[in-house]
Amino acid sequence: MGLLMPTLAEHLAVHSVQDDTSFATGDGALVSLFRVEGLIRLYARGDDSELMERIYRALPAFFLTPGHRLQWTVARDPAWAHPVVERQFSGLERQARRIGMDTEGFTDGPPKDRFQGHFLPERAYLALWTDPNILTPHDAQLEKQARNRKLEKAQVAWGPWQVPGLALGGLIPTHTAACEALLAALGVGPQRLGLRIVPMNTREAMLAWREMLDPDRGADPQQGDALATIYDAGHPPLMADPFGPHIPQVAAQVLPPYARVGLGETIQAGGYYVRMLAMTLGPSHPVDFRDLYDHLPADLPMRYTLHLAPWSGGGRLKTLAAAILTWSNGANRLINAARRDVLARSQAGDPACSMQIMFSTWGKTPEEAGERARRLAQRIGSWGGVMVEDVFGDPLAAWLASIPGLMTQGPVRTHLLNLSDACAFFPVASQASPWSEGPCLVRGPQGQPLPIAIGSSLQKNFNIAIFAATRSGKSVLLALLLLLAHLLEPGRARLPRFAFLDVGYGGMGLASLIRELLGPRDYLVQSQRLRNDEAHAINPFDTLLGMREPLPLHRAFLLDLLAMVGTPMGQKDPAPGIYEMAGPLVDLAYRRFSDHNRLGTPKEWEPEREGMAEVDRMVQNAITRTALPRRPSWWAIVDWLALEQRRTDLAISAQRYAMPLLQDLIGLVRDDEIYALYKEAGLAGMREGAADLMARFLTEATRDYPILNAPTAFNLGAARGTVLDLAEVTAGTGPDAEKRTSILYLTARWALTGSWYVHPDDLAQTPDAYRAFHEERIRETWEDPKFVIYDEFHRTGGARAVRRVVDRDAREGGKFNVRLALSSQSVLDFDGEFIDEHVATRFILSAPDDTSALTARFHLTAAEEQELKRLTGPGPHGSPILALFDTREGPYRLFCSDPVPLEWLWAFSTTSEDRAVLNRLQAHMTPGEARSVAAARFGASAKNLLERIARQGLRVNSADEVEGVAADRLVKEVLETWNRDWVLNALRTLGYRAEDAA
Repeated sequence: MGLLMPTLAEHLAVHSVQDDTSFATGDGALVSLFRVEGLIRLYARGDDSELMERIYRALPAFFLTPGHRLQWTVARDPAWAHPVVERQFSGLERQARRIGMDTEGFTDGPPKDRFQGHFLPERAYLALWTDPNILTPHDAQLEKQARNRKLEKAQVAWGPWQVPGLALGGLIPTHTAACEALLAALGVGPQRLGLRIVPMNTREAMLAWREMLDPDRGADPQQGDALATIYDAGHPPLMADPFGPHIPQVAAQVLPPYARVGLGETIQAGGYYVRMLAMTLGPSHPVDFRDLYDHLPADLPMRYTLHLAPWSGGGRLKTLAAAILTWSNGANRLINAARRDVLARSQAGDPACSMQIMFSTWGKTPEEAGERARRLAQRIGSWGGVMVEDVFGDPLAAWLASIPGLMTQGPVRTHLLNLSDACAFFPVASQASPWSEGPCLVRGPQGQPLPIAIGSSLQKNFNIAIFAATRSGKSVLLALLLLLAHLLEPGRARLPRFAFLDVGYGGMGLASLIRELLGPRDYLVQSQRLRNDEAHAINPFDTLLGMREPLPLHRAFLLDLLAMVGTPMGQKDPAPGIYEMAGPLVDLAYRRFSDHNRLGTPKEWEPEREGMAEVDRMVQNAITRTALPRRPSWWAIVDWLALEQRRTDLAISAQRYAMPLLQDLIGLVRDDEIYALYKEAGLAGMREGAADLMARFLTEATRDYPILNAPTAFNLGAARGTVLDLAEVTAGTGPDAEKRTSILYLTARWALTGSWYVHPDDLAQTPDAYRAFHEERIRETWEDPKFVIYDEFHRTGGARAVRRVVDRDAREGGKFNVRLALSSQSVLDFDGEFIDEHVATRFILSAPDDTSALTARFHLTAAEEQELKRLTGPGPHGSPILALFDTREGPYRLFCSDPVPLEWLWAFSTTSEDRAVLNRLQAHMTPGEARSVAAARFGASAKNLLERIARQGLRVNSADEVEGVAADRLVKEVLETWNRDWVLNALRTLGYRAEDAA
């Protein structure tokens, strides 16, 4: 049966735009639409549901008397994932190109397709109506008369166009107050429901209606803009039109071009076939909407709509009929009893409501829509015994009524129940992200895409704490959710700076991937495995070019480093007097070796230093020409190279030999200026004073840490990002390993990030001759977003000197645009005060059997603690994560996962077996091809296949050799298949048939 537009439009109650956020009906009612983004907190499940209780407490005022009604819908469709992922990847690709990355093969093709399969987007809307029956009959009549007089005075004619000011004047303040009350009751706040709900302006609402009614037609910006002014003064029409300069009614702008009902009550609208279902019998026991939502198949598109209004006492004739027929029908006796119970509870304060529940599903053919409707009905039937039936008679009206805000009710069965029972049917299940968009997408429990944008102004600080055990997905979180997202944040004109202090392969793999994407600019990202030897020397006393003394934060770092050196093994604090002595000792060291101090003895030039051949040649020539004295100091050479020769690169290299070294401090401890003050400090109960202790500790350090006792050899060049693998220097257990780890963590942190903690105000402390050189570099570094990750932080053993540095970085990092992430397997590594005051983002990826310490440290609620049991490690949709965000709007709590394309996983797999396979594949093809082949052949990992091959009885001498032989065999099979497929594809390209090519 075909229907013309005017007939279809007659179903709609909504008529015209009233103001920026509301619409009016022909009888003067008002309706506003809200976008529902989800819950910002987690609610436990159980018999006494806090979620249901909060919903109930929020809404009684709307249902005590007639006048307001709520319509709430939620819909989801796997097909909606394509535009979401397309938009996400296009944003990443634009930013990647802007900073010089080539993402071909990384964000297109199979990676994008696989990523799309993880998500099930949803759209949820709520409509609030204010009806004329909220007024007394007398007041309503007066308001209608006043409205009609106003329209007559304005000479407004009725027709198929919008009419301004249709709403009854007395309803406008009531409706406005009701919308504000609804937002306050359901919105963000400690005692509120915690629902992220956003009022929609009328243009957004109309585009949403169009999209819900005809997804293919969608939100076409070229069609019907509802925000156009009803009468555009000053711009009269250019031609005579019987309709004048009017805007078409809402119905004309939002309804699809056609809609008809076919066989099986299937609605054809636009390019879709829709089947409608309605609840005819409620559940036989208490239900929770979340249970239904969790168990609906992900591949089944569906819409769920709730209509809820105060019961106005209607249906008395049905009650009387049921009472008369009681003698002949036992079911009516039960109906009467239920009705009496509802009314009794209503009189006790639990409002009686009339409710309609509708479902719909759709497909590209009538058969597909019918098959999906049968599946949907079957799943609904398992939800507390709920019964649904196809909508007969007028499915079109039911379809329109399933879209909130168009009709006041649908032609389906109405149920009488109390508000407390109706709360179970409210479609509140999904979670909301604090951000509407971001460089990273995580997945909600039902598949919703949730954008993450750490570093936005929504948070007071950008520090991150991660609690994660081994094999819980931490590497993916650090590499993708945090670091890659940091690099691809929109709006950056150049590659952002980062430092990754890693323990293992994950960060090294990511660095390799980023270098690959950077192509010829791969030098901007470096990765090294740190070793405790002079070849990797890092002199912590190095200063900026030309500076004879450290800046304040550099000096503070040196004090903490010396305190760590002066901490006895197995203890958390330095020996008495050590920390107090460190400051004067550092100051003396810089004065002693400075050429700007009259008592200083700057270090003299020594030729034939490693890597200094060009400097030696230039210095020899300068001495010959008397441009330099016969025995110049290194500082004299630095100034000559930088200021006269303009070779700042060589000057930086030369300055490394002018700086104090750790071994120099041993002699300075005995200097009268230091020794006299500290020789007896800390003697109480000890055989040595602080000065002698420091000399002994420094002597031991020069022996145990050769990396600290030589001019810097660790050269990052022009790198803007560095990954440093600390696995070797942090290996081992016991007090000596803890102290070594702490000292080298501090040293690595300074080597990678020391230049970040320089403020433009510090230019005042630079020598005048070098100020121009430093000005641009300091300002650029200060402005750039920077990100430092400390992985396996538990290895520092809780050393207070290390914690002091990290605490200072967290407190002051915001001033320098630095973000900080700490990852640890120990709850005790996260100081409670530090977490509360300085960490706005927390991720928990695993939980011990006893969760009490974790719950206390992160202040988890009972519902959040319940979610810890679901942190079971990587799964089909990534690793489950309990994410805790503190924002300016309030706390957001998400249980999510981090799906990533398999190709990306192979880039930084920490499994030795997978790295063995990938390395062998890369010997025969490009890294990108190797990742694609590995993902297509093995999925997320080849570990199980390798273990199976190894069990087949390989004759080798060691476990490592077993792994290598198994990887060789597996890669050989893959390469044979890959080569064969390449040949077949080439032959097909040349015109051969598939069977001939084979």
